Amino acid sequence: MEAKKEKDACRALALSRRRTQSADERRERSLALCRLLESLPELRGAGTVLGYIPAGSECDLRPFYETLRQKGVTLAFPVTAADGGMEAYVPEGDLAPGLFGVPEPDPRLSRRLTPEELDAVLVPCVGFDGALRRLGHGMGFYDRYLARCRRAAAILTAFEAQRLERVPTEPHDRAFSVLVTERGVFRK
Repeated sequence: MEAKKEKDACRALALSRRRTQSADERRERSLALCRLLESLPELRGAGTVLGYIPAGSECDLRPFYETLRQKGVTLAFPVTAADGGMEAYVPEGDLAPGLFGVPEPDPRLSRRLTPEELDAVLVPCVGFDGALRRLGHGMGFYDRYLARCRRAAAILTAFEAQRLERVPTEPHDRAFSVLVTERGVFRK
């Protein structure tokens, strides 16, 4: 089976598993995941973190973002572009629906951070496997952006329900060194 068809089948399975969780289960599991993020050494001394706003049934890390803000951490969120680009912006004012309807900072009002300024990037996914390989939506926004982040710790976040037996990979796909789910922290 060609890689795209295999990835599409894995996406459908992982998304189905993620969506079958009730809102209460997602909320409870997201809170457990947030508590585990608080203990990560990669985030303990971080001054700048790129987070994400949950889309649909993704993990909701907003309680953790509040903890980061209380500690004085600069928190940025992605702004996506039609050309496949993604940049990190520290929001000024309210977030507004971006390219895919996910709330994003307004780049005209917000401060852009370069990839070199980030200490950590929290990365969502559609699915993952035991080798900490990530399956995204297939548009490559995070793949391209993370390739530019030479010093930031890249931390994969997901629900256990999204675990797959194997994520098919292509040369541009990367494995992560740390994954956090509601059940624990997994390292490679």
